[in-house]
Amino acid sequence: MTNPRERNQRMKSLFAGVNPDDLAKPAAPSVADADKRRVGSAAVKSMDRAFVSIEEENRRLHDQLLSSEVIVELDPERVIPSFVNDRLDIEGDRSFQAFVEGIKEAGQKLPILVRPLPDKPGHYQAAYGHRRLRACQILKRPVKAIVRALSDEELVKSQGIENSERLNLSFIEQALFALALKARGYSRELISEALGRKDGQKMAYISILTNAAALVPADLIRLIGPASAIGRPKWEKLGSLIKDGRLSPEQSNAVEGLVRSLEWEASDSDQRFGLVLDVLGRPVKSEPDITEIHVAGGHVIVARRSSAATKFAIPDDRIPGLSAWLVQRLPELVEEFQSTQRGGER
Repeated sequence: MTNPRERNQRMKSLFAGVNPDDLAKPAAPSVADADKRRVGSAAVKSMDRAFVSIEEENRRLHDQLLSSEVIVELDPERVIPSFVNDRLDIEGDRSFQAFVEGIKEAGQKLPILVRPLPDKPGHYQAAYGHRRLRACQILKRPVKAIVRALSDEELVKSQGIENSERLNLSFIEQALFALALKARGYSRELISEALGRKDGQKMAYISILTNAAALVPADLIRLIGPASAIGRPKWEKLGSLIKDGRLSPEQSNAVEGLVRSLEWEASDSDQRFGLVLDVLGRPVKSEPDITEIHVAGGHVIVARRSSAATKFAIPDDRIPGLSAWLVQRLPELVEEFQSTQRGGER
């Protein structure tokens, strides 16, 4: 707000062409002059109030301009996703197609938040609004955005604003997001804020999330998808079937066969979780242990030993009569074995 001295200086500048000596000459007082002085004083006060009001209004507008963020339209192909994703398979979500149609018909209602890429002028990185961004990319239309300079930590926190309002972020999406942030060295407090959690359970819940995500290979989780109806207990059950967070060769083969099946193609994410749980829950058929027994004459007898049985392969054409002899002697051999076992127990 201007003070009286500044206003007086501005008023003086308005009458800079007037001779001060002329103004200083005394004039005979009169009633009319007194009335004029009273009117003039009121006019000056009125002007002062007007100046103050205008300056306050200018200052208010200036503050609004500084605090407001202009929504701009960007080429969606020049916007990359956040460096840590909190969603699995946006396009695989069946509701996403309806979401795209909604934007096509009614337009984009809410802007996304992006930050400029310092090493790539004219390009940006999304903090939140990834579904809106992808929809605009598919529709090949500009995406409405707010551009804001953000540090990595501020970008992660901004994702939490959307996560706190989102109702359909699945358990495993939260878990993968938390584990990715933990791997980047972020604290549990920041991870909690990024997930939109500010209640008392935040610290313990972050540990639950990261532990669950570490049980199941990330590639397998992405194959399954968000599985919105699957909660912590079932994901932990699946994790208990996987040793050290890695599929065995037999498990990998079983999953690969499942993914190629028509049943997999016809299933949604929740159903795919059930299929994987069923496949990995079956007893794994281990490969038999093969032993080659070299005998006189350079012949080889092969023994295939599994958890259920041992089979011998005798080349009858090379050692004729051996199979028949073994079959005949087998009762004696078994009795000898049992006798040896009993002797060892004494």
